Amino acid sequence: MNDVQATAAAPDIKENIELMSLNTVLPPPYKAKHILATERPMIAYEHPTAAMYMQLFKQRLVRLKMKAATYSINDAAIADYFAKSNVGIENKCQYLVRYVAEAFEHYSVWDYSHAYYPGRPSQQNARTDAMEGTSRVLPTLAAWLSHHGPQPLVGLNDKPLDIVAMLRQAFLAGTNPQHAGYWGQLHDYDQRICESADLALALWLSREHVWQHMTAAEQAQIITWFKQVNHCQTVDNNWHLFPLTVQLVIKALTGEDSVAYDKYQRIKEFHVGDGWFRDGAKGNYDYYNAWGFHYSLYWLDQIDSNFDSDFIRQTLADFVSQYRYFFTAEGLPFFGRSACYRLAAAAPLIMAVDQHSEVISAGEAQRAFATSLEYFISNGAMQHGTPTQGLFGDDTRLVDNYSGPASSFWSLRALNIALFCGERCGLWQAEQQPLPVEQGDFNFSLPAINAQLMGVFETKEVVVVFKNDYLSEQSPSSRRLEPQSSRHYWLEKILGRAERPKNNLLRKGITCYSSKMSHFF
Repeated sequence: MNDVQATAAAPDIKENIELMSLNTVLPPPYKAKHILATERPMIAYEHPTAAMYMQLFKQRLVRLKMKAATYSINDAAIADYFAKSNVGIENKCQYLVRYVAEAFEHYSVWDYSHAYYPGRPSQQNARTDAMEGTSRVLPTLAAWLSHHGPQPLVGLNDKPLDIVAMLRQAFLAGTNPQHAGYWGQLHDYDQRICESADLALALWLSREHVWQHMTAAEQAQIITWFKQVNHCQTVDNNWHLFPLTVQLVIKALTGEDSVAYDKYQRIKEFHVGDGWFRDGAKGNYDYYNAWGFHYSLYWLDQIDSNFDSDFIRQTLADFVSQYRYFFTAEGLPFFGRSACYRLAAAAPLIMAVDQHSEVISAGEAQRAFATSLEYFISNGAMQHGTPTQGLFGDDTRLVDNYSGPASSFWSLRALNIALFCGERCGLWQAEQQPLPVEQGDFNFSLPAINAQLMGVFETKEVVVVFKNDYLSEQSPSSRRLEPQSSRHYWLEKILGRAERPKNNLLRKGITCYSSKMSHFF
């Protein structure tokens, strides 16, 4: 953006942060918060049997039959549009919704209950991947609907799309056991538990235009499907938030309280301070704090403002007071897993503005959000109607085995927040303010996660350095991003199941991450 000028270090850059110099007395040795661990369960899809491989192959054949041709007609247009310096971010977000909705209409099957997008498969079967093609897109459509009402959304091809009808059909088809698009019976550790949270959120966001116009029988059918989460076990990490989201939506829509408050208490046990959550007792600290923990907690607070609002809002403010320093106009120091969800990174900043937090201005949040979308999308991060499986174009080294063709739609979580609250919190109307690294140098500690954060004004680079190793024994080979072997490529191609190396750099022993993202190239 050309309207923001870099300045010398501003006086307020030190607010809420104690900067460190080389002469500063070092803090006491880091001592991680002890979190009582539970044994990780055996998850079936991580250990497939011969019968499961046969099912995977059958679902791959169904995918080959049902999938539409790759839809790339608007790819160059959206990259060009996000490169324009004279177009505001609100207009760019509207353009992005039109791009996504038009492609979703093209790929969807069985009354919008599933969508077969092109891309590399997950460890699940192809049908579950196709369910993600709906579950991870509907919140974006519903967030748009919550602000614009039942007027048609016009695609980039100038054809109107009836978002109300699309949502209604998807919910009625997906929850009907007699329909080809039925989302199925849930079981313990089922990926569909995760997807049910996004579906429930979409139902809540569209309640005024979809839910409230359904018959009692239709509503009962939908709630019956969602209530399956009450009886399913989840992995002991951020997954506790998924049934909680579903249960709070059920309570909001029906008055029935089946909320698993013990799951919420477990989530709070993962909080280690300053708004940072550990992803399970033995998990990492990574960007799941932004697009996983705080995103879900924000929606819990929106759905039920009496649900521990003080904790949710305070931890978000604490997190954003440090996290705002991570942003540059050209990338972030990504660490951990799910790098392909990168477009969601600014979500907590917008959420903090919506909650009237004093730790960040609407102008700074808008700049962080706008530049993160503009930088990645103008360089090819949206292709074939979906966020790519990589940082810019597709990159199999960065696609976790739990991620499928539509998983990267979690990249639109910052967009969802902006569509939902951008008008009321002043995001769209704000004048952009410079990011911290555009104001001056900084260097301070993140004690909750035992890391150091440094920003260099001259190069506009932000670097995060972790002060402890995840691995005791390392080598250049163990720290590198592993490519997929030819053997695993063909196994994945034939069976339709992810066969990719695990490339979480934190777990490979990398301790230093730059916003210039040199590790990924």
